[in-house]
Amino acid sequence: MDIIPTDQFSYHLRVLLKMGLIKKEGIKYFLTSKGKMIAEKLDTAAFKIEKQPKVSVILIPYKIIGGKKKYLIQERTKEPYFGYKGFIAGKVKFGETLAETAKRELEEESGLSGKFRYCYEIHEMVYDRTTREQLEDKFFHIIECYDLEGKLEEKTVEGVVEFVTVKEFRKMVPKYHNEDDLLTWYLRKDFSFKEQKYVIDKF
Repeated sequence: MDIIPTDQFSYHLRVLLKMGLIKKEGIKYFLTSKGKMIAEKLDTAAFKIEKQPKVSVILIPYKIIGGKKKYLIQERTKEPYFGYKGFIAGKVKFGETLAETAKRELEEESGLSGKFRYCYEIHEMVYDRTTREQLEDKFFHIIECYDLEGKLEEKTVEGVVEFVTVKEFRKMVPKYHNEDDLLTWYLRKDFSFKEQKYVIDKF
């Protein structure tokens, strides 16, 4: 076991104190709440930060237009998946409820507000077809949005949105790898928990 020089050890203690990761009580040091939150992410066997799945929402907003039920979709204008089309999605922020995330994402990416109904959850893992590298590991909560109100902002920093019928949606390309599955399960009211692995050509 290597012995860390006293001055080096003292330096690291000062840095951890300054970052608020530890606190000193008497002659002893303890992890702060912030420090404990980071510590729980450490893989102590591999000595690195452990990768964990992300939690996101996918919104299925709809509106009756001209007597037809139409769904709000978005063409993404940033990486990854630049130019791909599908439902609005967004990460759940720390301390945010799913309903709060859904409300924020709908407003930010379309300018609309509405009511929300939880549908189902899917654990999705995505792999590169050529390298077999795992690209994504996410838990998506699928949320229906109805009674939409407000003026539609067709273009935001996230992408371009429009309302389409199911038939139009099915014909759209390119779409995210999971979009047709998501809509199919929604239309069938198959709201059981899903766990899927997808292999894709482009990220």
